[in-house]
Amino acid sequence: MRNIKTKPRFSAFTLVELLVVIAIIGVLVALLLPAIQAAREAARRAQCTNNLKQLGLSVLNYESSRKELPAGHRMTKIGNNIDSLGSWVTQVLPFLEESALFSRIDQDQLFFDQTIDLGKGEFEKTHHIFLPSMACPSDPAGSGATLGLVNDHYGARGNYVANAGWSDPGPGFENCGIWMNDPNWEQTGPNGAGHPSCRNGVQYPGTGRPIKSALAGYGPFRVNRGLDLKEVVDGTSNTVGFSEVLKIAGEDMRGCLHWGGGSMYQHSEAPNSSYQDLSRFCAVDATDPFAPCDDSAEGWTGAHKLAARSAHSGGVNVVMLDGSTHFVSDDVDSLAHGQDKPLVWQALSTYSGGELVSSVDAL
Repeated sequence: MRNIKTKPRFSAFTLVELLVVIAIIGVLVALLLPAIQAAREAARRAQCTNNLKQLGLSVLNYESSRKELPAGHRMTKIGNNIDSLGSWVTQVLPFLEESALFSRIDQDQLFFDQTIDLGKGEFEKTHHIFLPSMACPSDPAGSGATLGLVNDHYGARGNYVANAGWSDPGPGFENCGIWMNDPNWEQTGPNGAGHPSCRNGVQYPGTGRPIKSALAGYGPFRVNRGLDLKEVVDGTSNTVGFSEVLKIAGEDMRGCLHWGGGSMYQHSEAPNSSYQDLSRFCAVDATDPFAPCDDSAEGWTGAHKLAARSAHSGGVNVVMLDGSTHFVSDDVDSLAHGQDKPLVWQALSTYSGGELVSSVDAL
């Protein structure tokens, strides 16, 4: 009897089985994607924190060399015009490993008029050059290089800003902030009488004498005056040096590297506040949920008031004057609109306010 060999029979997936496998893969992907995104943001936030850490160390090296912190912005008055000599970023360039750029800048000439020879007949304005170390990778706007300039006059931008103190918050005091047409470091107005839209009460450091100022509390970075660390009576570990702002696509001055109005911020509002910033140019309006802003271009008085803002979930990074970095929650106590109660976020902005802060790590 002859054996008849039969071909083996293979069973295939049924349609139901195939759909079950696809559903399982979909569930696994849905579970894994948030974890992957969270890991990526954690890495970006760590890089952003490291950038701030290096910035803080660079400024401390500047202080060690010059015996004072850099001025937040340097201005000079020529006739009736107030012209810029550059911001704190401009001054610390050698300590940010940008000595080649700094060596080509004439510190006694108007900053925005200067250009650099790039070779082969190409020239670039000094304030148009993007600094990678000043960009936070978490910012959805991307790097300053890909985002482009604010405009030809105000130039390149970044994410890290210097603490100027705090000013009257909320409705009715929108023009209280850093007055960039006021060369007086006390911010007392062109004639020293004070800015009419701001309240009295800021204490003059060293004397306690109350003066009328655009600022209600002085931060470590001021217009036309550096700060000796011996003046920081609140303690360098209790005084914020730098924090973050968001770059906004278009003609928006926030984060402008070499102009004090864009490179200094205030503690008038809580981090990532829903209350609008005040700036010379805004690419969004006061209803923007991401980074609201009130454009002061029309009838400009020179006032700037920026809140700390970031793309990190729940808060912003800060670096203190002792070089330590911390993450501060959006829920940190802020100055309630129209009240005079000094709270934690405000207290961290002043260097000689006499406030007591138990622990920055607890914020």
